[in-house]
Amino acid sequence: MSPVVDCSKMIEDLIVVGGGPAGVACALWAHQLGLRVLLVEAGSAVGGLQLRSPYCNRWIPGLHGKTGQEVAASLQAHLKAAAVPHLVNFAAAKIQLSADHVGWEVSNERATHSALYVVIATGVKPRSEGFLESGRVGIGPGISMERLDVVGKRVAILGGGDNAFDQAAFAKQKGASCVDIYCRHAPRAQPILMRQVEARFVHIGPFRADQLSMSVNGTPYDILGVQFGFQVCIPGGLRLPLKDGYLDVDRNGAVPHFPRLFAVGDVTNYWHPCVTTSYAHGVQVAKSIQNELQLAQSMTSLPPASLLANAA
Repeated sequence: MSPVVDCSKMIEDLIVVGGGPAGVACALWAHQLGLRVLLVEAGSAVGGLQLRSPYCNRWIPGLHGKTGQEVAASLQAHLKAAAVPHLVNFAAAKIQLSADHVGWEVSNERATHSALYVVIATGVKPRSEGFLESGRVGIGPGISMERLDVVGKRVAILGGGDNAFDQAAFAKQKGASCVDIYCRHAPRAQPILMRQVEARFVHIGPFRADQLSMSVNGTPYDILGVQFGFQVCIPGGLRLPLKDGYLDVDRNGAVPHFPRLFAVGDVTNYWHPCVTTSYAHGVQVAKSIQNELQLAQSMTSLPPASLLANAA
């Protein structure tokens, strides 16, 4: 169970909205740096996109062979072991400045939490582009594709990024009779991933994919894999600056023109999106907020909420 949190009139130093790798890293470090922290997660468990990944890791240093779902479980275990206050099944419907403009309020239909700082770590979700997930259509990588029976089937993968080529290779390895990739522009996947698929099965140029007829450019398929990348998930109540479709932040993770509002991880696209960079970004933002609080404390007589609580 999560550490018990008394929601009534509690003022945190920091609320982290989102429990993926970046959000967990930020909350964990801020908590262990002595700040009063609350992490809220919309889903039933922390872990972010790692919850969707049944694949063995090859990229996260020190975690070779661990599946994404095992990585997610380890994040949950670390929060619990470190006694970081966190709430699951808390979808932040609204984030707004407090009435006195000193801090922030994070609300859903049941409760409101207040803090001096808010970190948006809500990540991304797969783009559907009008397709609907079904027994023959997967959207995004991971469990959405893995649940489909591709043995002996004709499979079309839509998209030209890393996940498109990865999913095409997985489908072929699992026994698909044919796997074609359709991408509107030149593939942007890593060369090591592109080499998994023969060039003759990669179709570049305009295409029309139809879910009702299960066809692409008139060619019938049994399975469609929609791999059009990701789109950011931004809580309600805020009109935030975007850059190339992602939250715009400075080198410290601060959102310009919004005092004490930070964003971290894939929702910002500040670094190449992956678990390792998300960890690092979360740590960086936790340290940035600690530094701001220490500076504010040195300039005023008002200490951060955690110090007020300790003094009481």
